[in-house]
Amino acid sequence: MRSSLLGLALFGSLPTLLQGQEPVTQIGDLLKPHAILDDFSVTAPPTIEWSFSDEGKLELAGELKDKAGTIILQPKEGPWDISRYSYFRVDITNGGDGLVWIRGRLDNEDAKDWANSSSSQAYILPGERATLAFPFPRPDEEDDSPEIFHTVDNRPNGFRRHWMKFKPDEVIACRLLIRSTSDQLNLKDIQVSLAQPYGAEANARLLELPYLDKFGQVRQLDWPNKVHSGEELAARTKKEAQNPAMQTGPESFNRYGGWKEGPQLKATGFFRVEKYKGRWWFVDPEGRLFFSHGANSVGFDQRTPHKDREALFEWMPSEGDLGEAILPGSIQFMIANLNRTFGPDSKAKAYDRVHSRMRQWGMNTVGAWSDQDLYENPKTPYTPILHVRAGKHSLGYGLADPFSSEFEKNVEEGLLRLASVSASDPWCLGIYIDNELRWYEPFVHNALAGSPDMPTRKAVFAFLQDKYSTIEQLNASWGTTYDSWETLNVFPEESAGFEEDLKFLRRLIANRYYKVCHDMMRKIFPNHLYLGSRMHKAPPEVYEESTRYADVMSGNRYMPLPVTLLPKEFDKPCIVSEFHFCAPDRGVPGIGLTYVGDQLQRSRAYAAYVLDAVLQPNIVGTHWFAYFDQSAAGKISRGKPAVNGNIGFVDVTDTPYPEMAAYSRGLADVMYSQADRESVDLLSLLQATWSTPAPPPSKR
Repeated sequence: MRSSLLGLALFGSLPTLLQGQEPVTQIGDLLKPHAILDDFSVTAPPTIEWSFSDEGKLELAGELKDKAGTIILQPKEGPWDISRYSYFRVDITNGGDGLVWIRGRLDNEDAKDWANSSSSQAYILPGERATLAFPFPRPDEEDDSPEIFHTVDNRPNGFRRHWMKFKPDEVIACRLLIRSTSDQLNLKDIQVSLAQPYGAEANARLLELPYLDKFGQVRQLDWPNKVHSGEELAARTKKEAQNPAMQTGPESFNRYGGWKEGPQLKATGFFRVEKYKGRWWFVDPEGRLFFSHGANSVGFDQRTPHKDREALFEWMPSEGDLGEAILPGSIQFMIANLNRTFGPDSKAKAYDRVHSRMRQWGMNTVGAWSDQDLYENPKTPYTPILHVRAGKHSLGYGLADPFSSEFEKNVEEGLLRLASVSASDPWCLGIYIDNELRWYEPFVHNALAGSPDMPTRKAVFAFLQDKYSTIEQLNASWGTTYDSWETLNVFPEESAGFEEDLKFLRRLIANRYYKVCHDMMRKIFPNHLYLGSRMHKAPPEVYEESTRYADVMSGNRYMPLPVTLLPKEFDKPCIVSEFHFCAPDRGVPGIGLTYVGDQLQRSRAYAAYVLDAVLQPNIVGTHWFAYFDQSAAGKISRGKPAVNGNIGFVDVTDTPYPEMAAYSRGLADVMYSQADRESVDLLSLLQATWSTPAPPPSKR
């Protein structure tokens, strides 16, 4: 079953779990080319010849030295002004015999991968045509949508908000970074165009109220697999339940999702980590190697606020109607749809289906922020997360004062709450403490400028006064003119002495934070792994101190492929605790943090990311964010409806995205068989995996 399912899931006919579903091929009519751009010049490597066909389409052919190269498309005169549209797109046919991976970047001046740019990517097998779609953000002042939409990040008029700023009227280039399994490149029929005219007038129909239908879907759009009736929803559920594939998981999995036929290591009854034959692994309670292939936010807690926004909704439940579908101030459309599907006992049946789905999709971990009910009847390993309150003393940016007794108390009390469910549970993979702490902010400055009773400030001053016996000695080192220790609250911008002390003080504070977390974990969860704090970015000193205490380093990495979480000199197991890719072709307007053109490319980007992680010797897992889509009308974030992206394995009706499910299962069927290969080219592995059935995992 393994080989045939992989081949069908990833290439050619759809597998059992997809049969009967409407196939997904192209971006909808809204995203079709509207205006063609042909006023550009081309810069290519000298070994690549380029020309325009009689139809005005670009063609590229020639030797791709080292199987990699960059093509730059630039407007002939001045920047492109694409502000009257919502999407920039590049359509490409792969006429060669190798898999081509193209990373596209739309540039303003001073563009970088995460600044003054917008990006997209596509994996194109031989003979395929694919779209790089750039659904770019724009400045707030350009939004002309009605006020009722203003709290959400992505709006029906085509407006999109992102922390990465972008000016659509000042586009100076589109860069195409190309990698291939072949050293001969042949890209044909390349068309550059703009799609979805921008603004309230051009999108008047999409802005019509109510915005969402009774299922929580965008009312004025249609797309493959949209639910149109309760009968249709019930029929899907029945068909899924009767699908034989729902009863099975990958043959390579044991009951925990570890490598059943892999090497037998020491079994402790709990998850642990071990370096085996040059690479790090989780080891499951039965002593089998385990790669954590999972998703965050597994469950049904998807809320969108309704206060002062009632006009957005075609239907709103009454109190008690469809279970917990209505809460004070918010609607849970997913709960409503589950109750439509399963009746009043929906949650228990829906949780059983979640476990079955994840197993059948080849996923073996329920990640952070998931419904606790999934832990209480565990059938899938899980990773709870504890958020520690900052309390009275704070270093700002969500950082609690780690030297305060309040911090120790809050960590202890939080872990004790988790222990009531998980302390003796072998299914608990490990525990995160906190998420994306902003260690990159000037938290040391805040400690120095804090109130005299702040414990971290006292620790900082104790170090400084021990190193510099007088304020005059500190002034000589820092180049400052403080009158006394009490006046130390303004800091030099450039000072070698200050920078040296700043690095040490970062280390001092981070060491205390991670030591407290580690020691409390060992006290309350002596048999479970401390999975760190899901870092986003931090100074090297903070990373180094965290490696002293976390059993597994965790980091959130929204990139085309996973990048190392640690400098090479640190030999530590790491888990990518968040990543995702979003597409604009399923009725949810949000573009998330990394985006592609359609569901096929979303699934391929996901599969490539996970396989690349599998091949890295210190990555022991990847967790997708998140299990379900955010509401098109905005999921609650920081107290208001904001984020609304196509980030899920399932949509608001709890209908799976078939492409994501199929590619996920295909991953599971190869991740153990490929993980021990010493030298593997990722793109070659992807082309072989997506084109032919995989061999069974080898016995070790």
